[in-house]
Amino acid sequence: MENLGEFIVNHWILSSLFVVLLFLVFSDSLTRKLGGFNTVDVTTAVNMVNQQKGCFVDIRDKDAFESSHIVDSVNVPLADIDANLKPLKKQDQPLVLVCDSGQRAKSAAKQFKSRGYTNIHVMSGGLHAWRDAKLPLFS
Repeated sequence: MENLGEFIVNHWILSSLFVVLLFLVFSDSLTRKLGGFNTVDVTTAVNMVNQQKGCFVDIRDKDAFESSHIVDSVNVPLADIDANLKPLKKQDQPLVLVCDSGQRAKSAAKQFKSRGYTNIHVMSGGLHAWRDAKLPLFS
């Protein structure tokens, strides 16, 4: 520990790379903590909907939703969230946000949180993970 400062000065490139790698490793978990939502896998999402009376919320556009979606899921397109929130009456109900890959659902989670919803979860992997788990989709 006595020579840490000297090491950092002499090997500033390695030290900089170490800091960048630390940031990349922890940035996703920090984003989730600060964003106010959890990421759940497919099995946890199904259990949450079945046991805690949660709801799958598909944030894809209407055409993608109609082509295939999870049974009993509610379509709330990301482009027009406010106009489609009527089916989601309870703001403390567990919501599992779903998109194709899970990336757009993260930004949607922030929007749901700003509208007062408190129990928000994003299904990691989205519908791709759902299909990989060999679970049924409604067409």
